Amino acid sequence: MKIKKIAVNKNDEAAVVVEKIIDSGADEIVLSIPRFSRLVDALANFNLIKREADLLEKKVIIESIDDKAIELASIAKLESVNPFFQKSKRISDIVVQTHRIRQLADQSPKLIHRVIHKNFSEPVESVIPEDQPEPPTHPWRRESRLPSGKKILFVLGAAAVLIFVLYLVVAVLPRATVTFITSKSDWNYNDSVIVDKLATAISVASAQIPGQVFTQNRNVSLSFPASGKKQVEKKAGGQVTIYNAYSSEPQPLVATTRLLTSEGKVFRLSASVTVPGAKIVEGKIIPSTIETQVVADKAGADYNIGPVKRFVIPGLKGTPKFDAFYAESKETMSGGFIGEVAFPTDADIKTAKSELSKTLEAALKTVFVTQMPEDFKIISGATQIIYNEPKVTTDVDQDGKFSIYGDASGSVIAFREGDLEELLIGRIKKELGDDFEPVTASLEYGEARADMTRGRASFPITFKSTVARTIDSDGLKSRILNKTRADLQSVVFSVAGLESAQVSLWPFWVRSVPGNPGKVKVVIE
Repeated sequence: MKIKKIAVNKNDEAAVVVEKIIDSGADEIVLSIPRFSRLVDALANFNLIKREADLLEKKVIIESIDDKAIELASIAKLESVNPFFQKSKRISDIVVQTHRIRQLADQSPKLIHRVIHKNFSEPVESVIPEDQPEPPTHPWRRESRLPSGKKILFVLGAAAVLIFVLYLVVAVLPRATVTFITSKSDWNYNDSVIVDKLATAISVASAQIPGQVFTQNRNVSLSFPASGKKQVEKKAGGQVTIYNAYSSEPQPLVATTRLLTSEGKVFRLSASVTVPGAKIVEGKIIPSTIETQVVADKAGADYNIGPVKRFVIPGLKGTPKFDAFYAESKETMSGGFIGEVAFPTDADIKTAKSELSKTLEAALKTVFVTQMPEDFKIISGATQIIYNEPKVTTDVDQDGKFSIYGDASGSVIAFREGDLEELLIGRIKKELGDDFEPVTASLEYGEARADMTRGRASFPITFKSTVARTIDSDGLKSRILNKTRADLQSVVFSVAGLESAQVSLWPFWVRSVPGNPGKVKVVIE
């Protein structure tokens, strides 16, 4: 036999003490009750402990130095003991007999004092003359003499506590969780779905949902190393301003017209120009100007010269126009070079075009994903990208790289995934009934076939689900109020789609579902 001693806290309620008895797992339990424990406020607490101990087939012994706890335990027929004086439950008998003595003293000229001594098995009577003083009480026990008004308050207080405890037991504490298990079955869909931008509603019969076409444009410029090498001669070039300080008549100059620096370096016009006529203001000539491009007469870095204040035009030498027509460069001439340079090979250009296409595709897909409304779905195969012919600049920069520029437009057919879910639920209800819906589901998409011109695409899906009937949880809750575990079986059998039920009642003494809906939780699985 397993024996366990449980220490009771002063503020422990009877229900808490009963829980400790249940959780102890012992056959014999000693409850150590301290002085001023809340348990001694009412006899009902000890009666509850006695009743639950008998139901659990456990032996409970009350240990306390509080006389009132010993007394109430004895009245509740619980074995009790005072660890200091080794009092047994018979101590309470003395108190009972003391009350009896007072009753007899009122009815007889002699005061009959009956004492049950712990060393005698039978009561011993003593006759005390009426005028004699009342025998003294034991030093460890003094009978309480409360004025009648205080007794009434005590009784009312005890009754209020009892009513409060009953209220907790009956109205506050009882709770129930009832889990109903529904009948479930598998429902799968392995077929195609059509998305059409012209569709305005979901068609369950034709498995069609509305779609939308989104379009974006992107361009990008990339640089790549040039792996080829070649010997080149390049002429320097730049921009000059030509002045006409001769007359108001315009002066045409043909391409390749020479311009000469004071150091003897020759540059030629890249294209024919006409220098506008000068303005005559109050008899004075105000020169007119025109800007144009020139190129060095010879290749090489020697012609990469700085700004030139005055170019002369050798072709006008010997005429009055020679001094009146001249040119000026305000920036450095550049580009003159003789030597080996890098250039892009055909393989370099092919690789560059491939990388350009990948970059444009990634840029378009990124913008579709980031700018697409959250409720829209894009699947593989429903995207089309049109690339324009790229432009390749074969001249390399100072790092030996050439550049390529390209642009592309992309279109995608997207749909709301919620529309697809609604379509599948519609198929379930069409085949099984309006009161069925999926409990669990998984969805996989296949490759789409898209017609961007029509804004239409079809794609296969694999949809696997477990379905069950829809259960009205509120209506079901109202049907199970105040039902016992056995009564719930008839409820399960009467509701279509229910397979079984699991009931959890709390506290342990609750035997049926509470009548208060707020104390009942219904779970549908």
